This record gives sequence, structure tokens and C-alpha cells, in this order.
Amino acid sequence: MHHRKKVKSLGKVARKRNALLRSMAIALIKSGRIKTTLVKAKVLRPYIEKIISRARRSEGIAVVRSLRRDFNAETVALLTQKWAPIFKDRKGGYVRINKLVARVSDASPMAYIEFVEQPKEREKKAKAGDSKANKGK
Repeated sequence: MHHRKKVKSLGKVARKRNALLRSMAIALIKSGRIKTTLVKAKVLRPYIEKIISRARRSEGIAVVRSLRRDFNAETVALLTQKWAPIFKDRKGGYVRINKLVARVSDASPMAYIEFVEQPKEREKKAKAGDSKANKGK
């Protein structure tokens, strides 16, 4: 029976599943978007959203130390300096999943998982807002 089992096992034991999620999260933090299977993307979404929420808090060293348990210094720096400021005004929903066509070899459904706002998009929006504000004057 499958009652009260909230964790998708992905066919792996907990230790290997956690390592997979950690490596996928690092890849997503570094690149902003990764291509994976739909099931893995759905499992990764709550994992990465909790990490981003933790990085958004402004308690300084306590946040960094809590993130350093799972990630290396480079990843923590990217989280706190690049991604956390982008999502400081957002209350959740930091990532989106875009479905793709099935993989040819095994017909596994594929998906892109990406951050909702990218740093370049945010700069473009800010510049566009400034130019609109200047036109009215």
C-alpha cells in the first residue's frame, strides 16, 4: 500500500536520492535552468524552493552556515548574492516546470526546470521601467 508515503523514491535509496537532488539543485543554481525528466523536476521543485526561501532570509551568517551544510562555498555565494536578491519581494513560486516532448530512447517525459526570474530579465525590466518613467516627464 502507498498510504502516507510523501517521498517519491525515484527508484533510489534515501542517500542516493538526496545526493541526486543536491547535485541537481547545484546545477540549477549555477545555470538557472536544467533539462531533466518530469518526475525528477517535480521532486526537485519543493527542495529548491525551501533552499531559496532559506537564502532569502537576511540573518547573515546563520543562513550561510545552514546552507553550507548541504552546499559548497561557491554555490552558497551564488544563492545569497545572485538569486536571493532577485526573489526578495516574492513569497514563493521561485521555479517553473516547462514540459517537453518525450525522450526518444525510452519515451520518458522530459521537462525544463528554471527560475521564474532570471538576472538579465530583471535588469531589462528595470531599464524598461526607467525609460517609461522618463518619457512621462
